[in-house]
Amino acid sequence: MNASSRPAPAGLLWPDWDNPVAFIPIEGGELVSPDGTSRENPVEVSWVLKITEDLLEAGELTKKDIGIITPYAGQVRAIRNSMDEKLDDVEVRTVDGYQGREKEVIIFSCVRSNPEGNVGFLAEPRRLNVALTRAKRGLIVIGDPATLRSDKNWQAWLEYIRNSKFEAWHLLGMA
Repeated sequence: MNASSRPAPAGLLWPDWDNPVAFIPIEGGELVSPDGTSRENPVEVSWVLKITEDLLEAGELTKKDIGIITPYAGQVRAIRNSMDEKLDDVEVRTVDGYQGREKEVIIFSCVRSNPEGNVGFLAEPRRLNVALTRAKRGLIVIGDPATLRSDKNWQAWLEYIRNSKFEAWHLLGMA
């Protein structure tokens, strides 16, 4: 399939409509989950919900067309607990639970945001591959570039994003 047969989904101001990839640079928000066993990022949760609502309100996609992926079960819980009835059928899973699956649009919440540059599970190249290759028509990644850059694979991906002008700085005033 070529790009013209899979147009960018409506509902997001894509940095490049011919290549529907967007990186939304967020700083801060990482917390240890209330049960102490995982991580979550409420700042990213808010962005995930807003983007999902915007994509659905545009009317082109259904809840079944959107997948939300994150490396942490704590973030999955935080996202699900924040969803209202209009979003309740949108699939939210960990990266490990998404292998072999695809959706029209994938929203990937990186979660990690810390001054130490600790990326945790995100350092695993297989998880990065799964996270970035599940989208058929649009990929949206939400994360802290300063933290992600501490990992060589994420650093290379962020360099690609910057060179391709896929950073979605223009969206930051819309939350």
